[in-house]
Amino acid sequence: MRKSLMLALLSLMVARASADPLEDGARSFRQSDYAHALASWRPLADQGNPIAQNDLGILYLDGKGVPQNTSEAVRYLSLSAAAGSSLGQNNLGGLYRDGKGVARDYVRAAQWFSASAAQGNSAGMYNLGLMYELGQGMKAEPFHAYMWYALAADQGDVPNAAAHRDGLWRRMTSAAQDEAKKLVATCKANNYHGCR
Repeated sequence: MRKSLMLALLSLMVARASADPLEDGARSFRQSDYAHALASWRPLADQGNPIAQNDLGILYLDGKGVPQNTSEAVRYLSLSAAAGSSLGQNNLGGLYRDGKGVARDYVRAAQWFSASAAQGNSAGMYNLGLMYELGQGMKAEPFHAYMWYALAADQGDVPNAAAHRDGLWRRMTSAAQDEAKKLVATCKANNYHGCR
């Protein structure tokens, strides 16, 4: 009886695990089974799922499970970004920043990074910080660069964010540091909206 119950529970867990094709594709991707990831994500992407569109765009960008095709990567990432996916927005911003598959356009890159960052995406925050620090697509503004680096670093999943934040911090006067801290606090209080 106990063995039957364990088998039934295990079967239920396996059925639930494979019931979500998005997660099934992610698991396959992590296991380098790109053909299975593609098979899981393509129907979802074709149905308009922005996360699957982003993921399919990455497969095409990197040539994993499909021949590398930057045009298809741009197409899927554009669909994902336009549907409001912070992942798609960040990744499309990267293509515009790097001029990969599209003409290099720092202004459009910054717009996509900004949209991603406004949703709390730490990679979008970090990339927007870089744009502000380097003056790409906008006037160089170390305060805003610091703010975005600090917000990204607070999330703990973008390793370079803290190093960039700390590098800018060391170059600021104490008055500038106070101003930078205020920008971070205000942006957090506004849930990343209207932060520039």
